[in-house]
Amino acid sequence: MKPLLRTPAVVNLELTEVCNVSCSHCYNPWRAESMGEVSLEKARLDEMIDRLVGAGVFHVVLTGGEPMSKFKNLTHALRRLAENNISTSCNSNLMLATDARCKELRALGLDHILTSLPSCEPDVTDAIMNKIGAYEKIMEGIENAVNNGIRVSVNMVISRTTAKQVYRTGELVAAKGVQKLFVTRAVPPHYASAEVLAELQPPPEEVIAALDDALRVKEDFGIMIGTLVSYPLCFLGDLEKYRDFVGRGCPGQSGQLLSIHATGETHSCVHETDGPGNVLEKSVEEVFNSASARAWHSGTHHYVGCEGCHYIDVCATGCRMTSLGVNGTLDGKDPLFAGKHAFTREFDIVTNEAEVEMIDDGASFIAPQRLRFRKEDGFFLLNIRWANSIRVNNDVAKFLVEHHESGMSFTAADFGLDRKDYLEYLLFKDAVEMVDQEISDLRRYAGLGLDNKAPLIDA
Repeated sequence: MKPLLRTPAVVNLELTEVCNVSCSHCYNPWRAESMGEVSLEKARLDEMIDRLVGAGVFHVVLTGGEPMSKFKNLTHALRRLAENNISTSCNSNLMLATDARCKELRALGLDHILTSLPSCEPDVTDAIMNKIGAYEKIMEGIENAVNNGIRVSVNMVISRTTAKQVYRTGELVAAKGVQKLFVTRAVPPHYASAEVLAELQPPPEEVIAALDDALRVKEDFGIMIGTLVSYPLCFLGDLEKYRDFVGRGCPGQSGQLLSIHATGETHSCVHETDGPGNVLEKSVEEVFNSASARAWHSGTHHYVGCEGCHYIDVCATGCRMTSLGVNGTLDGKDPLFAGKHAFTREFDIVTNEAEVEMIDDGASFIAPQRLRFRKEDGFFLLNIRWANSIRVNNDVAKFLVEHHESGMSFTAADFGLDRKDYLEYLLFKDAVEMVDQEISDLRRYAGLGLDNKAPLIDA
């Protein structure tokens, strides 16, 4: 198990629960009866941000509800967070994203929005979101964001209705300039009827076919693909083929994330109904170290049938909230679980031989100014950019901090030839940069990826 953090590195901050649509797969338990009522007004928002600054949070995802329904608070939050060196992104359906608003958001430093598009078919999208005209508004919002230099990723939640529409949806959004398509399994809300539950759980063969279609999207249109909710790795089987869906794991069990509702109530998993406490009543650190939160971070909710699997720290036994929705328990079997025997090909972290050769030839590196560091108990948390953070040993952190502050370059010999593999890992993670060498791949946009072969942390 990875060493535990004292506070979250990433926070999903809900500015408002008010939303202009009512998606059939929405995880908010009150969505079936209400469009939402509670919002973080300016004074309370400032108090919340002060608490996040004090907790050493690196990245905040501004979300809702629909955050653009409270646009003044959204822009205020962006200003306050930027002033405190906290990076930001936004989750929005983009239906309220006018050209003027996107210009203002980009000027404030917002460079990425995650949006939702259930389907490439307008009538299907409108039906799932329970709003006539939703599809056209989302398309317009995507164009406005992209045209103003904001990177857009699209999340497509697959259901029985939409599982066969992945390729056409990918083709559509790629043409709009979207950088990434997430093909995400639905997490059944605990309040879902039997009919809704069945709709949100396509059979395994349709799920794998949807992922195959996503691979074709990547090949044919050149955009990145992934998922926001982990698939059990044994379900994928061929981890090389499906490598784009390997590595994210379960955000709630990662021990880096806390979701905060507009009331201050918190959740370890964004789909969770009951959480570890209210950050307006307790400190962020107290909430994050509560028994409820630590149960998520420590593997307490792991499915016992996954014991002994060498991918358990990456996969975290699949989606725990899906287990709750289907089985009634957090520690139950993910419905897509296949078992350790189902692996047909292991994940291989591809070594860039050209980069290794340059390291051996004395290439110079820098610790870029975008890096952020946080002291933990026995190790450091190193933030690479945005929400991407890794745990590093104290001696490595000390070396990087010194070169980060001085701006001086270094070689593998300076870093320590006995730690060359660690340097390769940091380069792979985009935590160090080669001097006068431009990265030609998409690692800086692809997120954390697999940490299964990360150097051990002495904690």
